[in-house]
Amino acid sequence: MPVAGSAPDATVEVKIERKLADFDLGINGGEASPNGSSVLIYGHDGYAHLLSAENADMESADIRLENETTNHLNDVTWHPGGKSALLVGDSGTVLRFNSTNYALGEAQGAVAISNEDINAIQFTPGSSVAYLGTDDGQIWKYYADTFTMLNNEASSRITDIDCMKNENICLVATLNDGIAIIDQADSITWIPNTRFHTWVGIGCEDPTMNSCTGFASGLKAAQIKIDVIDSSKTELGEIIVLGQLEGDVIADNSATESSSLLALGPLGMVRWNQYSLDAFLMFSNLNASEEDILLSGDSYAMAWENSKNSGFLITSQGRVVSFEPASEDAGDEFPEFLAYLLVVCVFGVFFGLIYWNSPWLQRKYAKLTGRNK
Repeated sequence: MPVAGSAPDATVEVKIERKLADFDLGINGGEASPNGSSVLIYGHDGYAHLLSAENADMESADIRLENETTNHLNDVTWHPGGKSALLVGDSGTVLRFNSTNYALGEAQGAVAISNEDINAIQFTPGSSVAYLGTDDGQIWKYYADTFTMLNNEASSRITDIDCMKNENICLVATLNDGIAIIDQADSITWIPNTRFHTWVGIGCEDPTMNSCTGFASGLKAAQIKIDVIDSSKTELGEIIVLGQLEGDVIADNSATESSSLLALGPLGMVRWNQYSLDAFLMFSNLNASEEDILLSGDSYAMAWENSKNSGFLITSQGRVVSFEPASEDAGDEFPEFLAYLLVVCVFGVFFGLIYWNSPWLQRKYAKLTGRNK
């Protein structure tokens, strides 16, 4: 049932498949490759790991990447072609991942940003341009091994960057400075009325819409109406509060069918559809504790869907958790054998009444069974 209703029920069942290590890995997040076959996760002390999107429960499909830094990694973005990815982190860490030979190395030109803790990065959909956001609010552009600062008007952490699917236009979310839009000429405009919310994520999942969704602390979601001709006319839509949920929204990941997976803290997950503006609880912290009490105390790192309501969740400590559509409550279903029994009883009563009211049938039955002798 929609989150807007009262006490929503879980729409998926979760199951712990395995742990990636016997200790806390400190995983910060991850992203699925453009073709949906692989997921690149990252975390503390330069941790990076490649998983199979379809078979994340199988250790045989894992590829553990060599640590190229001891700095924490904070975000990743795949190049639109899917052959490489960039990972960013503290102290200006920018690593390039090659999906052909699984090599991981320092990106050229990163010395220009070496003093900054980089918290977010995103490639544009139709080029080799990527935008980066730092912990102190700076917005940078990466292209052809060159890093250029575009804007330093903000002072708070940039929490997320996402781009429209069919336009090289991106949105930048911050904790205290609102949301900025970057147009195709790298011009940056701060969207009015967005400074009053603490933004934690941006989702641009529907390629048919000139809009994205901003997610903010306080269980808030808002449509951002983008003017692709004049980005300065972009507007913030109505703020929607996702009611009847425990905890708060802390991050988002892409899902199927123009949807986003919203991370809850404490551990839980919500599915948001950008087109319909509907939100459904996938599972709550109570559901997680029913699977394993230790799971409920873990935190969300990232999740993805292989099909609607079916996929995997990776936790901060390194648990691999599958989720599937919740089965219907067997208690609400009428057992098949009782249905047959009911049919027999109805017909039995019907013919029984005819028999007791028919002396001729009673004589025939007595003769047939020999009771008339």
